Amino acid sequence: MVHHRRIFPSITARLILGLTLATTALWCGAAAYSTYVSFHELNEAFDRALQEAGRRLLPLAAEDVLGHEDDDAGVIHHFIEGRGEYLSYQLRNSAGRVVLRAHDAPTAPYDERATPGFSTVGNYRLFTDTDETTGLTITMAETTRGRREAIFGAARGMLLPLVGLIPLNILAIWLAVRGAMKPVLRLSRDIASRSGQNLAPLDISDQPGELKPMADAVASLIERLRAALDAERAFAANSAHELRTPIAGALAQTQRMIVELGDAKDRRRAREVEATLKRLSTLAEKLMQLSRVDAGLGNTDTAVDLIAVLDLVVADRARRLDEPERIRYVKPPGATLIARMDMDAFAMAARNLIDNAANHGPIDGRVDVKVEPDGVIRIVNEGAVVPPDVLAGLKSRFARGETRYAGSGLGLAIVETIMTQTGGKLELFSPALGRGDGFEARLTVHQSLADDAPDP
Repeated sequence: MVHHRRIFPSITARLILGLTLATTALWCGAAAYSTYVSFHELNEAFDRALQEAGRRLLPLAAEDVLGHEDDDAGVIHHFIEGRGEYLSYQLRNSAGRVVLRAHDAPTAPYDERATPGFSTVGNYRLFTDTDETTGLTITMAETTRGRREAIFGAARGMLLPLVGLIPLNILAIWLAVRGAMKPVLRLSRDIASRSGQNLAPLDISDQPGELKPMADAVASLIERLRAALDAERAFAANSAHELRTPIAGALAQTQRMIVELGDAKDRRRAREVEATLKRLSTLAEKLMQLSRVDAGLGNTDTAVDLIAVLDLVVADRARRLDEPERIRYVKPPGATLIARMDMDAFAMAARNLIDNAANHGPIDGRVDVKVEPDGVIRIVNEGAVVPPDVLAGLKSRFARGETRYAGSGLGLAIVETIMTQTGGKLELFSPALGRGDGFEARLTVHQSLADDAPDP
């Protein structure tokens, strides 16, 4: 399967980036359009004000200069000296000489041609009008700086809110996407929690319409998988159960035949048949255990003390050996092992580990079973060191190392499944801890609180 790496693998990040960029672009576009419209509207408003000021000022200025045309140009000092004004004016006679001007207006005419109406000369916006009766011409001037400041102020007023809008927009999108993604995230966690021991139907009732087909397909797939696994477990359990009786009968007949046969060669062949039937019996037993474990045998609602169970299992496995003293059982005085774990499941795990240590170690090798604090049980046997690559795969089903004993390859897989179900842990070490050889299986039981301990 080809995986294409994306810069933003998260849907939330993509939505935040895409929607924020789109919102910013739309806002900037709207601000640019508004600035363009405002520019034309403000220019028209300023021109109207300039025209109205000129037409109102022309008659007043004409009365002031009538009879004084031979004097130098008068200066109006009605404005505060030293303060720049946006508006100024010049009044010229029919000869083109400036006869009256504002205090900040230049002595030279703004526009030599005195073009009637509006015009722009340098940094000034001009309006020129002539009184037909007196022949006087007034030129109103306004600096373009004032208009630019007004336009830039309007644009700044529209763009500045964008600085605060972007983080608010990101927060709003994040909250909205987070709320919309809750059903998807819940479904993702629900699917991630599924395993061979948990194939319960998925709850897809709150999924959005766009994801409903995918959720339905996943739920249907899990249902089909559950049905297939149930059929497989039922087949394994039924087959093992049905095989136990004929295998036991065949084994009994073979053992009787060994006793009755007189020829040594025939007895040797019969013993080979006996060994094969014993392996079949062991395999059937392991398959029965595996089917029970896959059905979720491990957990229980009641806390129990598993030390008593361990005592019984160790004693039972020791009796089955030709040399019971091979098993050395060490536990602290008054040791307890309180856990919410099915006693049969724990006995199954302990029995498999002890059998594994006794069968795969040397024929006369010692098996140490040690109970340590914090729910740790160590089962250590002598023997050669298991290579790391082989050790890493021993928990898999039907996995076997190089050993003289023809096992089923299911014992450690059964223990691993039980410990996973109950929140515990199975660890394998070779060489054993603190030694240069051997094999160690460390069982860590998930212990319950002291308040859950059973009443003695």
